[in-house]
Order: sequence, then C-alpha cells, then structure tokens
Amino acid sequence: MMMSIYERTKEIGILKVLGCDMNNIRNMFLLESGFIGFLGGITGILFSYGVSFLINKFLSGSFMQGMPGDLSRIPPWLSLAAVGFAIFVGMAAGFFPALRAMKLSPLAAIRNE
Repeated sequence: MMMSIYERTKEIGILKVLGCDMNNIRNMFLLESGFIGFLGGITGILFSYGVSFLINKFLSGSFMQGMPGDLSRIPPWLSLAAVGFAIFVGMAAGFFPALRAMKLSPLAAIRNE
C-alpha cells in the first residue's frame, strides 16, 4: 500500500487540488486494501479446500479404515470468518498508508515525479 501511494502521488495531488474530500481519499485506499485482503482470503480458501479434498481422497482410507466420514472438513462458517478476517487484516494494513495519503501536500504531490 505504501508503494501504491508513492506511485499515485501525482493522482492524489490532483484529487486534492480539485477539491476531493479527505475522507474520500482515505476510503479509496481502504477499499483497495480491503479488496486485496478479500482476494487473498478467497485464494487461501480455495487452496485449503483443494488440500482438504486431496487429504480426503488419498489419506482418509489409510487412517480411517472401516469408518465413514472424512478426515478433513472445513465448515462454511469458518470459510466466511477467514475471508472476513482477511478483509480486516488488509484494511488494517492499509490504514496508515491511507492516513499518509490524506496528509500529502497538494502542491508537493503534483510536483513530485
């Protein structure tokens, strides 16, 4: 997120000169970091469901002989909680860079290349 602010410094300066509200700039970066957290959470969930499928397919027969059921289960509430936590962590990681973007001087931001 800090690199995103450094790369978009000129854009932030233009937004400030045009009269964009500081909260809108903060929310823009928080939304971006939350979306990055969401994508990471979805990727992690897909990966964990894949590993759980492989465990159930190849290992459950050797560990659970004669017993019905799966060796690995992921409840849906845990998946939703994991995605929610990933969004929270992403937004928490983007909070201080968003504050930094709010505090940039408009003229210094436009001059910066």
